[in-house]
Amino acid sequence: MNAANSILLSPADNVAVANGRIEIGAVLPGGAVATALIEPGHKVAIKPIVAGEAVVKYAQAIGRATQDIAPGEHVHSHNLVFESGRLPVVPPSEAVHATEADRARTFMGYRRADGRAGTRNFIGILASVNCSATVCHAIADEANRTLLPRYPGIDGFVPIVHGQGCGMSATGDGMMVLHRTLAGYARHPNFGGVLMVGLGCEVNQLTLYGQKGVAAGKRHFNIQEAGGSRKSVEKAMLVLAEIAEEVGRLER
Repeated sequence: MNAANSILLSPADNVAVANGRIEIGAVLPGGAVATALIEPGHKVAIKPIVAGEAVVKYAQAIGRATQDIAPGEHVHSHNLVFESGRLPVVPPSEAVHATEADRARTFMGYRRADGRAGTRNFIGILASVNCSATVCHAIADEANRTLLPRYPGIDGFVPIVHGQGCGMSATGDGMMVLHRTLAGYARHPNFGGVLMVGLGCEVNQLTLYGQKGVAAGKRHFNIQEAGGSRKSVEKAMLVLAEIAEEVGRLER
């Protein structure tokens, strides 16, 4: 085993990540030698880390060492602790600029309105809350059964569901991460169109996405306003048929 079997993304990193089993004695990036067996996905120190120092992975401080860690040692919960909001900011490393040859590379993709390109042409059914997850699955199943055969230019109808959105604080890190994650799906270039489905009484209201600009150009409705699960599926078929008419005409 050699350094090629570990991942090191930034010169600021003081740990590497194993992308294969690292045996004791294996050479690590920077020349350190593994002193412990490191399983795939786990971290190994490549520099001396003193107790209290930030542990940096992928150019991000992920926690602090609870004891001195020598190069080659396994870095995990036994010698690492996370401190929310008190970790230092790691300055970005120097950018790597693309060459002219890199810029000239192209692929057959779907050009989106914001200038990005997708490799697929899906339509997403995005749940705002765990309470609408079952309906989103039912909508996707029905759309793939009845609509997809009519639109060969569409790769499929995909439900995006989760277990959050209600029974949680309307503010704070949890809601912020949920908003950011769902916004990422809503804007993903592999989706030619997105239908957002809420329940109606959840904490994570669909109106919040309109205020943040995420819902711009996205169709959405609440199950309670539609009259229940069955009527929501029926309504979604009408909405998705309209979306599919536009998305299905897109070409690579």
